[in-house]
Amino acid sequence: MRELNANVTGKLNRRRAVPVIHLQGSHYDVGYDLGRIFASMIKNFIATYENLRDFEKEYKTHAGRDAYDRTLANIKNRYPFYLKEMQGVADGAKVPFYQLFLLQMDDIMGTINDNHVPRNDTGGCSSIGVNNPDAGILGHTEDAFSETLNHFYIMSAHITPTPDDRAEGAVEEQFMSLCYAGHMPGYTMGYNQHGLVFSINTLSPLVLKPGNTPRTFITRALLAAKSFNEAEDILRDEGLGIGNGFSVNMLWTDPQGGRQLYNIEVAPDLKGDRSLLNIHKYDKETLVHCNIYQRLNVTEVIGPIIDSSESRLEAIHKHQPPQSRRDVTDVLSDTTGKSFQVFQEKPESIIQTIAAGIFDLEQKTWSIYIDKPNKSQPVAILPIRFNI
Repeated sequence: MRELNANVTGKLNRRRAVPVIHLQGSHYDVGYDLGRIFASMIKNFIATYENLRDFEKEYKTHAGRDAYDRTLANIKNRYPFYLKEMQGVADGAKVPFYQLFLLQMDDIMGTINDNHVPRNDTGGCSSIGVNNPDAGILGHTEDAFSETLNHFYIMSAHITPTPDDRAEGAVEEQFMSLCYAGHMPGYTMGYNQHGLVFSINTLSPLVLKPGNTPRTFITRALLAAKSFNEAEDILRDEGLGIGNGFSVNMLWTDPQGGRQLYNIEVAPDLKGDRSLLNIHKYDKETLVHCNIYQRLNVTEVIGPIIDSSESRLEAIHKHQPPQSRRDVTDVLSDTTGKSFQVFQEKPESIIQTIAAGIFDLEQKTWSIYIDKPNKSQPVAILPIRFNI
């Protein structure tokens, strides 16, 4: 008899499960235990993720290996302790380190031999933020390639660096982040102990900078940020700069209980050794961001990631500006788009909403939904704990 959790092709259907793991230790130890416990999921994702096959092909070329080696050397100088964390995952899961590093390089590696050709990128996260006297809400649809469906977990970590790691710049960290299998925490949504709640939108500049810092290392470092100014310094990455693009939505809580809402768009600086930033603070208006640059003057790719963003923004703005949690869940559940939806659940779509998150700072909770949040109960409700 066919198992109920798979379709006739053997592909796993959408599961209503949110694995959560609590970890303590050094960067390597936390990575090792994460890899050990989720080894099966990580191996399965690596085996089925088609983009990784493309990255591996590029890695075998002269330009690809050169970009890999230059990027790895720069990260060894900048964030050696995060490489130890990745090595721990590789050792724990018994998978090759280079495959995990290729996942972090992402489109930098995928376009290394055709960076001058217009790319046909695909993507789709949507974020909505509300900050008023009655509500502090950040909502986010985590959209990813269909292979990522059911291949994620929530990582709650308390990292205490070794003396060697501290000497290289590592600090104690406490955070919680959704992670794709085999990926570093940070490039999705989550929060840290210092009052930062965040979500990420992938952005796709046409011209990338191989050898520069991949966005996933920038967002990993954000998990340690103690203040907005420190976060800005991490994003600017002075002396090197980001190699690809993204935007981060931040809802900061200060020690007095005040809240500030920001979106920061980040892009490679093609003329300098730093990241280009555009910072927008939302004092009264609602934050809305998808996978398209809304303020930075950046030449972007063409194709579905732009078409999808424009379609989702149009659908979002047909609603009244959200003012409450209920409003945010209604907008993030919108499926009115014919080709592209805010909550992307069409089985044939190569991009799927694998989860939706609602951070509620009045309730101090992070609710995670697998189905449309206005039509379902959260599969997990996690506490938000600040130490400020």
